[in-house]
Amino acid sequence: MVACIPVSCRTTMIRWDTCKKDFQNDGSLRDIYITPATLADWRAIYPLLHANPGVEYSVDGIVQSPPDSVEQIFAVRPAGSPTLRFHVGQTLVVFHFFWDEEIECDFYPKDISSQVDLEVLLAFIRRLGDATCKRVIITPESFREHPFITYDPAKKEFVHHEVTT
Repeated sequence: MVACIPVSCRTTMIRWDTCKKDFQNDGSLRDIYITPATLADWRAIYPLLHANPGVEYSVDGIVQSPPDSVEQIFAVRPAGSPTLRFHVGQTLVVFHFFWDEEIECDFYPKDISSQVDLEVLLAFIRRLGDATCKRVIITPESFREHPFITYDPAKKEFVHHEVTT
């Protein structure tokens, strides 16, 4: 596993009052991306995902036991649509395995309604970024080019961006 060497030890969290409009329930999801990604990045985060209490793996909506490796999930991909879902605090997060060049998951913005909910989500984002040593972004659904929160694992820093879609 590759370890990130941080430039500094400071950690900047986002304040709820500065970003709550980004989590307004408008009927769409919010996406979390790590892109570009590699199979090695998926391997780095899969133990974190697999170890979550209540993790549910399904293929085409049929619940099954979670595979031991991410390679087993990608092996099913040509014939079905695998997902892995679990709660991060109160937030249901769903990982999709569309291809190994991008890590994508989504969640309902209505699940984030306080500073505590936001901090739990950002702690999870930090774990993903630190495991892959790659930038993680949160975006409106299908707007990867318009992140409203980014996490840089090299700086151990979150940044909130104004979104223009």
